[in-house]
Amino acid sequence: MIADGRHTHTIRLVVCSLHLLIFCQSLLLLIQSLIKMLSRNLSKCTRMFSTTNKAMSTGIDFNLTADQTEFRANVRKFVADEVIPVAAEYDRTMEYPWPIIKKAHAQGYLIADIPEAYGGLGVDMVSNCIISEEMAYGCSGIATAIMANDLALTPLILCANDDIKKRFLGRMVENPFVASYAVTEPGAGSDVAGIKTKCEKKGDEYILNGSKMWITNAGHANWFFVLARSDPNPKTPAGKAFTAFVVEGDSPGLTRGRKEINMGQRCSDTRGLTFEDVRVPAANVVGAPGEGFKVAMKTFDKTRPTVAALATGVTYRCLDVATQYSLERKAFGTQIANHQGVSFLLAEMAINAELARLMTYKSGAEVDAGRPGSYYASIAKLFASDAVNQAATNAVQVFGGAGFNTEYPAEKLMRDAKIFQIYEGTSQIQRMVIARQLLARVAQNGGLIKMLSRLATTSVGLSRSATGVLASQSRQISFDLNDTQKEIQAAALKFSKDVLVPNAAKFDESGEFPWEIVRQAHSLGLMNPQIPEKYGGPGMTTLETALIVEALSYGCTGLQLGIMGPSLAIAPVYIAGNEEQKKKYLGALAAEPIIASYCVTEPGAGSDVNGVKTKCEKKGNEYIINGSKAWITGGGHAKWFFVLARSDSDPKTPAGKAFTAFIVDGDTPGISRGKKEKNMGQRCSDTRTITFEDVRVPAENVLGAPGAGFKVAMGAFDMTRPGVAAGALGLSWRCLDESAKYALQRKAFGTEIANHQAVQFMLADMAVNLELARLITYKSATDVDNKVRSSYNASIAKCFAADTANQAATNAVQIFGGNGFNSEYPVEKLMRDAKIYQIYEGTSQIQRIVISRMLLGHFAQNGTSRI
Repeated sequence: MIADGRHTHTIRLVVCSLHLLIFCQSLLLLIQSLIKMLSRNLSKCTRMFSTTNKAMSTGIDFNLTADQTEFRANVRKFVADEVIPVAAEYDRTMEYPWPIIKKAHAQGYLIADIPEAYGGLGVDMVSNCIISEEMAYGCSGIATAIMANDLALTPLILCANDDIKKRFLGRMVENPFVASYAVTEPGAGSDVAGIKTKCEKKGDEYILNGSKMWITNAGHANWFFVLARSDPNPKTPAGKAFTAFVVEGDSPGLTRGRKEINMGQRCSDTRGLTFEDVRVPAANVVGAPGEGFKVAMKTFDKTRPTVAALATGVTYRCLDVATQYSLERKAFGTQIANHQGVSFLLAEMAINAELARLMTYKSGAEVDAGRPGSYYASIAKLFASDAVNQAATNAVQVFGGAGFNTEYPAEKLMRDAKIFQIYEGTSQIQRMVIARQLLARVAQNGGLIKMLSRLATTSVGLSRSATGVLASQSRQISFDLNDTQKEIQAAALKFSKDVLVPNAAKFDESGEFPWEIVRQAHSLGLMNPQIPEKYGGPGMTTLETALIVEALSYGCTGLQLGIMGPSLAIAPVYIAGNEEQKKKYLGALAAEPIIASYCVTEPGAGSDVNGVKTKCEKKGNEYIINGSKAWITGGGHAKWFFVLARSDSDPKTPAGKAFTAFIVDGDTPGISRGKKEKNMGQRCSDTRTITFEDVRVPAENVLGAPGAGFKVAMGAFDMTRPGVAAGALGLSWRCLDESAKYALQRKAFGTEIANHQAVQFMLADMAVNLELARLITYKSATDVDNKVRSSYNASIAKCFAADTANQAATNAVQIFGGNGFNSEYPVEKLMRDAKIYQIYEGTSQIQRIVISRMLLGHFAQNGTSRI
């Protein structure tokens, strides 16, 4: 009986095992069919896009319309003719620039955002940002006097009734008046809820008492927007405790203080105001009684992009004066622009100027799209404010002793810059806004991977011919992905979350090459997606490829590199290969999940490609290659290599004529593959030394013309650096996601650490840099797609994204504290993985050299760094 029982039990085990086996086989077949279906759908999706891409007008487009470009030229000319020549004198005398204000009003610049229905131009926010940037380039003091009207006009445009708009906006159109936004008080700056000015309703009037401080244009304002406490109960929420008014400038009881003497922007008029029993008609209430706080806050969302634009304009002016001086001033026998210490300062200024403009336009796009804009408006205002202060400091440093002297322009720029970190919400307040909104989104969505930051479409059309530009209704400048790109991104994110994230730690620990994952990615069309359809590939754009790289890198940058590593080898074949080479080598990569390697770096030639020692000698119809390469990604598994070798032995031969490029099959006799290197991070990526000993390569495998290999190799970087930037971007995204989630879980001092400002500020800086890196990465990718060769933008993207990834990883480890230093938590791996982005495909230092050289060349030719 015992034996029979055991026998029955055994039979049951066998039957259960068979059922389990059948279930597993069925599940495997189901997974395989799903993979095939997803692959077909993705391929269909990408084919559809590739054939219609040229005709599509939707999707990301960083270009202004022709109308808006002309508008910018008109404003720029006005500034060159009217503002720049008198800026220093107004700074010296501190007189209010009435003559310029009147001329600006005649051009429509003071009434640009007043709706057409009330006689204004009704331009979009990006156009308004253009005015601000160009004006501030000339002088931010004069620009503030002109553009401060926006701050007073905006709450009326947003919240006032039709009667108030007609009375107060109408008069601004008819006359060159200025108005003031009177909210700040001696004890209530960024803390608007701390306002003490009070109002009391009596019949059809309100009686105002209190004082305001640091009110721009206060000495000359025709009327004021005023916020006062209408509910004396201190427990009443801010959203119900204040009422907003329009107060006539000649109201009895209103006293204007003396003009304040400030550090910078000295011609801008700043004063205190006192209200003593000032009677304001109830008809002048803006919005509903008790909702003034909301009115004031809505205003900032709309005006912070223009403040960011003002800061951006000053940043470009700092860059221009510093660049000009560096080309004129000599030290140690050459222009100081030729010294890396100076060129790196210029490069940092250039990077920040480009990023500030991009984010300013994006924040304007959010306003134009009618979306809640606090997040991006605060990012724009914060970054542009910090950037202009760094730019001004750098400008003074480039000028040296002359920069400290009032006869040179840099010292005024430095004095003018500081206020941007203070008014309309300090830089610290912006970090609080950013962190709070970020954490709220993470708490609601369970992480950032579920809540891709929205990319808005911008309305850029001008509305009135008074600007000297024809009206335009187009909406061509856009920060939106089109539907196809969103589908590709979603597919890559799903694969990253489902496959890469769960396996990342395992492959990091083992160091094994992830062949199974590579095969899965290839079957889904996520490997080598940029290979054209005619050679069997998906035919995706550079931007779409960057989206995939970003998504995969969120999961694991080592696994991503295993999948996308061949991209660098593909680029030179795409650029310089003949049709036969493309069919053979690109076709092979499209057909099978195989690896190819970019084989250029040597033990003594990394960023200095001109230092390559591997040589080739032509013999008959073959070339004989001898030498060694180092740090070759995919080197252990590559089916073929892109190889650069010196074909001219004369060391005086220019690099552009001294090297020849080849495609070398991986099984060619004489090739030796070294041991797999054990690196700090990205450990499952295969990196090796490759040695060539009398390797015979047929002449038909020369890529491009003999002697032109250096140009081919360099051209590849412009195509691939956006992808490298996207890899760093994905890692930064993961760092922020992990940090935000951990900050909401970990408690210290009785509360979640996310509630401590020290942690919030780190998260805010990570979020700011992530958004900026994303913008410049996408811009550099679209440059490639538009066949605009821009080493400038590609290097900015690679440099900034690489530095961002490293800072984000450092912050992530810091937020995790002791846990961040432990391998059981994800962020220590992220920190190890991040470092390589500052090294491969051109170090961060090389990127700064490229940026500064291109900046100096552009300036020498155009007299400005601006487009």
